[in-house]
Amino acid sequence: MKYDIFLKGKTVNLVNVNKKLILKTNFHTWLNDQTITKNTSQGYFPISRKEELKYYEQNIKSKKRIQLGVILKKANKLIGMLSLYNINHFDGCCSISAFFNMKVKKINSLNYFRESQTLLMDHAFKKLNLRRIEAAANTENLCKINQKLFGFTHEATLKERDYINGKYHDRYILTIFKKDWFNETR
Repeated sequence: MKYDIFLKGKTVNLVNVNKKLILKTNFHTWLNDQTITKNTSQGYFPISRKEELKYYEQNIKSKKRIQLGVILKKANKLIGMLSLYNINHFDGCCSISAFFNMKVKKINSLNYFRESQTLLMDHAFKKLNLRRIEAAANTENLCKINQKLFGFTHEATLKERDYINGKYHDRYILTIFKKDWFNETR
C-alpha cells in the first residue's frame, strides 16, 4: 500500500490517517483486541470499520486533532497511531498520545516509539508553534519512560482515575515545554 507521508523519519514514517488507510488496514481491530488494550482505557466497546470511518469524519477530517499512522519503513506496515489532540492555539498547548500494536514483531523496541513521537513533538513545537505538550500515563513505569525518552516532567497524579483491566489506576499527568524540548540533547 502506498501511504500519504506527512513526516519522514529514519526507520518510520508518519502518514495521514484518511479513508483509504482506514479501509485498507485493520487498525480498528487493534481496539477490539483485549491483549493489545489490556493496559489502556480502550477496548471497552467493540468498534467496527464503519465506526472508525465516522470517527475520522468527525474528528480528523474536521481538523479537531492530528492523527497519524506510524509506518515501519522496512516492512511498509502500520504499527501504531499517534495523536495531537485538544490543540489550543490561543494557549499554545495540546495533548499527545500513542498506541502501538504490540503483536507486531519487533514492535517492543522503544526505538520506534521514540522516533515517531519525537517527529510529532518536533512538529508541534516547530511547525504549530505550541509551547506546551501534555501526556498521560497509567503506570509509574510509563511515566518514567516518557521522562527518560522525551524529558517530560511529572506534573500531577490523579488518584484512582482510570478503570483498566478490572482495577482502578492512578493517572500520571506529564508535561514538557518548548524551551525544555530544545534544551534537551537528542
